[in-house]
Amino acid sequence: MVDPFQSATELAAQVRRREVTPSELVEATLARIELHEPRLNAFCHVTADAARTVAREQDARLAAGEQDLPPFFGVPIAIKDLHPVAGWPLCSASIGAAHPVMERDAAAVAALRGAGFVFVGGTTSPEFGTVSVTESHRHGVTRNPWDLGRSPGGSSGGAAAAVAAGVLPIAHGSDGAGSIREPASYCGLVGLKPSRALVPSDIHAMEGLATEGVLTRTVADTAAALDVFAAAPRRSWYVAPPAARSYAESASVDPPRLRIGCNLQPAFPGVDVHPHAAQIGRAAAGLLSDLGHDVRDVRLPGLDPEWFERTFDVLYAAGSADVPIEDEARVEPLNRTLRERARATDALTYIDAVYALQLRSAELIGLWDEIDVMVTPTNPLLAPPEGWQWEGQEDDPWRPLRRAEQTASLTVLGNVLGLPAISIPLFSQPDGMPLGVQLMGRPWQDGTVLSLAGELERARPWHDRRPAGFA
Repeated sequence: MVDPFQSATELAAQVRRREVTPSELVEATLARIELHEPRLNAFCHVTADAARTVAREQDARLAAGEQDLPPFFGVPIAIKDLHPVAGWPLCSASIGAAHPVMERDAAAVAALRGAGFVFVGGTTSPEFGTVSVTESHRHGVTRNPWDLGRSPGGSSGGAAAAVAAGVLPIAHGSDGAGSIREPASYCGLVGLKPSRALVPSDIHAMEGLATEGVLTRTVADTAAALDVFAAAPRRSWYVAPPAARSYAESASVDPPRLRIGCNLQPAFPGVDVHPHAAQIGRAAAGLLSDLGHDVRDVRLPGLDPEWFERTFDVLYAAGSADVPIEDEARVEPLNRTLRERARATDALTYIDAVYALQLRSAELIGLWDEIDVMVTPTNPLLAPPEGWQWEGQEDDPWRPLRRAEQTASLTVLGNVLGLPAISIPLFSQPDGMPLGVQLMGRPWQDGTVLSLAGELERARPWHDRRPAGFA
């Protein structure tokens, strides 16, 4: 019997040892989808027949004695519904989109396919990935397995819900302001936003603020997946420098004594930090100090909200530019508003916003001259209930975005600066609900971030924590 909470690297090792076959893993995954999907709504489509076909082909390769197998051979995975997969319609979680069938994989998706993963379907997201919950007119409401009345976060919420519930060992996601780290935090998972340009991409989405990655239950799985991405062919305008050693190796050894800056304040003034989030941030700083690191309090210079809205919003409004729209009237209200804003923005204003964001980034990144890693709570707010994101949008169509900016106010800096940032489930709230700790490193120092995350995982393991009703 396949343990639904085994890690992806453990399952891959079992396949290589011929202890389990890809077909057995796929059938177990499809059975768990059928069992849990009515409660979670984490999948927008399931490709059972195609997954079985690929698994049988992999079974045959094993039976033939093939030894030189890719690292995740036979392990099931799902792809977030905002990214092209060859032969799948690209829904973008939208009723108004044209849903074209994709002719080829996106670059990061191709890397995952080449690593031997078996694709079992697409996971839900909000329309165009715009907000911090996973609710859309097209796919409905995706629920958090730790509390079905709460959101798993967004925009990679379907991916997070599936992994947290033991449906999958690993799932693909993407992050433009915290969309991997926030669901990881709310669902008790590991979620890394890699450094800018480290993951292969056909385009630099949102001027490089957005990137792709995975959601997992272990630091080792996240590191091994990053090795897959880092080894993929590079075709984009910008390419990250190579790491000195593999990310899997970095994650397996403790780092040297690091300068850790503890920050509990969001980038935006006026965002209240929930007491549970502040407590978790302080507890993480205390544990890091106990492990021998030089921990000091730091304070972000902050991002003026009005300035941020004048710059980031200009880029964000154009985020659906690559989505073919069939019926603009059926696009959801917030995204219609954003698209109208994008059409009304001239090229000079757009470029001015890009330059302003880059200049401010150059100022803020100087903080990392004094520290190696910043530790924060991942989220200032707790996982919201269903419908929270949309309250009041009838009076102000921008309100859902402002709420998303609040929930992302501790994560978005990693996107703006292009830094590696990981959320790990180090602690739980008093009621048992997860809430993550974020580690944000220096440019392209993903190995240091993973090494520190691995040290914390070994010091305070979280593998036995599982949502009731899904174990």
